[in-house]
Formats: sequence, structure tokens, C-alpha cells
Amino acid sequence: MKSIKDKLSIATCTLLTGGAHQAQAIDNAWDLDTSYLYYGEADDRVTVNKAIANLSGDITDNDRVTINLVLDTMSGATPTGAVESETSSVTFSSASGAGGSTATGGAPDIADFSDTRLGFSLSWEQTISRLRKLTYGGNLSVEKDYHSYGANATLNQDTEDRGTTYTAGLAVTYDEIFTKTGGTPDPLGRVEDGVTFGDGERYTYNAIVGVSKVLNKKTVAQLNYNITYSDGYHTDPYKVISEVRLVGDSETNAFAFAETDRYYESRPGSRLRHALFTSMAHQYGEKGEVVHLSYRYYFDDWDISAHTIDLTHRTPLGLGRYIEPHFRFHMQSSAEFFMHSILDDGSPLPEFASADYRLDQSTGYTIGAEYGQPWKGGNLRIRLEQMEQNFEDAEYDENSALIFQVSYQKLF
Repeated sequence: MKSIKDKLSIATCTLLTGGAHQAQAIDNAWDLDTSYLYYGEADDRVTVNKAIANLSGDITDNDRVTINLVLDTMSGATPTGAVESETSSVTFSSASGAGGSTATGGAPDIADFSDTRLGFSLSWEQTISRLRKLTYGGNLSVEKDYHSYGANATLNQDTEDRGTTYTAGLAVTYDEIFTKTGGTPDPLGRVEDGVTFGDGERYTYNAIVGVSKVLNKKTVAQLNYNITYSDGYHTDPYKVISEVRLVGDSETNAFAFAETDRYYESRPGSRLRHALFTSMAHQYGEKGEVVHLSYRYYFDDWDISAHTIDLTHRTPLGLGRYIEPHFRFHMQSSAEFFMHSILDDGSPLPEFASADYRLDQSTGYTIGAEYGQPWKGGNLRIRLEQMEQNFEDAEYDENSALIFQVSYQKLF
């Protein structure tokens, strides 16, 4: 007979660990879950097409293996960090690093790009005893200008009544960063000079501790603390920052930025990140509706802090069907070295500077819903969401995107 915790996990669709399909795999040896995701930003900016295949199965009574494959194709246009300026005329490379061109009249603040990413991960879950499980594995990700290799291990320990699970995990990642044409640019070097160095390297070390607890037959909660330290190359080799002077009419108080020079961005060589995550899933009502609420607080030594609230509500519709509305809110402060541009006033250049909008102070939300139903012996899921972001000081201060995902899971 299953433990109370297993029963509750099924009842609440295991919302704390990723979805109903995982709970249903408890009594099955193999689980194949495939997915296609489309992400498209407005104004012909970034477009992502992603295919995912996840296969997990029992090798022995005590061992379970999971294989994950991801293929991304990314294209479109993305802000470089430069300002729109009628006086700009510079040579630049595309965001993918392929080729170069000269543009005048503010066009270089947006760069076309195209890339493909292949990711693979393998994990092995070993049941050491009735109350203890060890999971370890590795992963790799390859792009035209980025290679990543990682290894991880996680230990889960249940209490005697299986009502509480303690988790501890470690992971290490090695990244190689370079442009498609090779090497990385001189941080805060003039773009026109074109000075480059060798490929960038970065090591990342991550540790997590957490606890999940069955509060009662209809409620389960989770609390995790995550700390990450990375050392090495953190600069984005395709992002730049403009040096500008103000031009305009003081009588009408109408001013604009005129770009006088352009530099590659520069970020610190290390980063220490902390994240505290808590969530709760609760089942209620005659239909077995499930509400899941989570909160994440993040802060790092780049002076970024962020708050994220995520809420879903699943309503069964009968015959295995369900509808699950979703709302997510995110708010973050800016990095201490983020700046819209560098003022051309004769002062020395700062040690670190970036105009990357992702490091700016921002607020954003995502709203949508997922629908699921049995289909051809498996489970079909369809998700549609809209994301909106607003940035405080970035040159491009708004971003919106449509997210569509269709998934199919088969147990055998």
C-alpha cells in the first residue's frame, strides 16, 4: 500500500515536483514525455522553438534512470545595449557572431541573430533504503558560441512516517563562452578597435538544502535554500554600451542622446547568488481542485534582488480532463553596474558597466492557462500564456512575448 505522502502527491498532482504525469508514473516502469514550446517576442524580436523529450524508467527494483534531450532554435533580433542615435556609425557583429556590417542612424542598437542549442542530461536514482534515495547525473549543452558541462548529486531522506523529506544536493558546471568568429572582446574596449582575447571560461558551484512536509491529507509544503557561486567570465560578448553626450535646446528643455563612442560591456569576474523558495499545494472541494502557490526571494552580490510569486489553480473537468489557470509576477532591482549609457564628460571609464536590459530594474507578469486530457492512451497538455515586462532605464523599456506549449506523455 502506498504511503500517505504518495497518496497526497497523486491527489495534488505532485505540483511541487513538476506535474501530474510524474505522479501517475508511480505504478509504471517507463514514462515518455515529449513537448514542443514556442516563445515569440513582439516586434520581431526573439523567437525560440524548443523540442523536449524526457524518458524515465525502472532499471531494477532499486534503480531508475532519466534521460532528457532538448533541441532549441533561436532567431530574431535583440537589443545590443547601445542607444538609438542619429549620429552613430559603427561596425558591429551580429548577436550570433556571424559576419559584420556597418550601420548608420541608430540601427546598430538592434542586432539580428540565429543559433541552435542541443542539450542532454542523464540522471540515475538509486533507492538506498526504504527511506533514502540518492540521485546523481550529468548534463551538457552545446551552442555555436557556448558549451556547458555539469554534474550533480542529490540525497533525499524521509522520516519514518514518510511525512517529511529532507533534501541536500550539490552541482558543478564548467562553461566555455566565445563568439562564433572566435575569442571574446576586450571588456570596455572600443568596438571599433576590435581587440579580442581567448575564449572565456566559467566554473559554477551550487548547493541546495530543503524540506518538504505533508501538513495533512490535503496539503503539502516545501522550503528550499539555494546558494550558487560562479567564478570566471560573466560578460556577454555581444552586448555593448554607448558613450553619449546630451544635445538639444535648453530653452525648450528638449534633449536627446548623441552617441560619441561605443564599448563592449564589462561585468565582474565572480558572482554569489542566494535563493529562498517556498511553496504549498492544497486540495479542496468535491471535484478535487488543487491550488498551488509559491514564492521565491533572490539576491546576489551584484546588488540584484528579486521577488517572484507563482499561482496555479487546477480544476478537474471529468473524464481525466482539467483546466489550470496560471499567474506569475516578478519584480527585480538593477545590478549595481547597470547604466543606460556612459556620459562623455571626460571622466575615466568605470571598472564595470552594462546596458543589458536583463540587468535593469524591472517588473513583469505572465498570465495564461493549461488544458489537459487523456488522448490515444496517453495524456495531452496544451499551455498558452502571455508575458509582459517593463524596464526602468533600459533603452528598450518594454517587452512582451507569447508562449505556447503542447506536450504528450505516454506510460508503458
